[in-house]
Amino acid sequence: NDVYNRAYLSARQPGSTIKPLIDYAPAFDTGEYYPARLVNDHKWENGPSNSGGSYYGNVSVREALNRSLNTVAWQILTDIGVDYGLNYLGEMEFQKLTYIDNGVPSLSIGGFTNGVRVVDMAKGYSTLANGGVYNDQTCIRKIDHEHDGELTKNLKTHSQVVYQQDSAYMLTDILKGTLNEAYGTGYGLALENGMPAAGKTGTTNSSKDTWFCGYTPYYTAAVWVGYDIPRNMPGIYGATYAGKIWKNVMDEIHQGLPPLDWEQPDTVERRVDETNGIEDYFSTTAQFRAQQSLHEKEQAALLEELTQEAEAFCAREIRSVEDTYTV
Repeated sequence: NDVYNRAYLSARQPGSTIKPLIDYAPAFDTGEYYPARLVNDHKWENGPSNSGGSYYGNVSVREALNRSLNTVAWQILTDIGVDYGLNYLGEMEFQKLTYIDNGVPSLSIGGFTNGVRVVDMAKGYSTLANGGVYNDQTCIRKIDHEHDGELTKNLKTHSQVVYQQDSAYMLTDILKGTLNEAYGTGYGLALENGMPAAGKTGTTNSSKDTWFCGYTPYYTAAVWVGYDIPRNMPGIYGATYAGKIWKNVMDEIHQGLPPLDWEQPDTVERRVDETNGIEDYFSTTAQFRAQQSLHEKEQAALLEELTQEAEAFCAREIRSVEDTYTV
């Protein structure tokens, strides 16, 4: 029997399943992005293309995520800052991150140096399911060493807020559309008996890695389908094998459970966006966070300017000293 635990030991490219965790939820946290905001989907000269080669012009963030548009995800992460989004994965203790990925915009669509583990993706999506709160609970109950006895006596779990509750709720509502909207990439994978669920498909180049990550208020599951030695899998996508496996497992473990939806936070309201006439969910604290984010960006820009001026001054002084000694 094959005892290699791929969920914990193997790392693979996550494709579009990373978008909610590194692009959209962090962007919502800034207060500058929200489900109804419009972003222009267009072909990039030096950027990614969309799967299928279609571009939709101005689309809402909600539709862009449901359609899994690569160009929009790329724009958003570039705007908020690659390292800003990457820090969220660090807070959720993703194991295979490397400094080489710092500042690399391809992370927005799953282009990691080392890839990610299936268990880390499950933890990331469970954080969304828990209203933005991450916990490091494990299925390991105890480890006994033949000489040293029990090694896990002091094993303690911890929890911490990673995403704003507002962001997690609005993003979850969008990810329901993956399963329910006709243009959702996982359309047809909705769970039985009306059980509310949210999720995201992922397919890498040549379908070498295919994913489905999704959750309900009860359970979260991440599914990866591929070969240990990556190979092309023509015609296989996140919604096919991985999506069907996810649905079958989730339908089974939810049998007998009453449908349960997420509770809308008091700081989330539904209204019409005055700029485009789209009705959707908005955070009542977004404007404050957007102002704070802008202030932080201005401070960072000022610090960068002062640093460059200081470096230029030092360079001039060094040249001056060198010229003196040369004379």
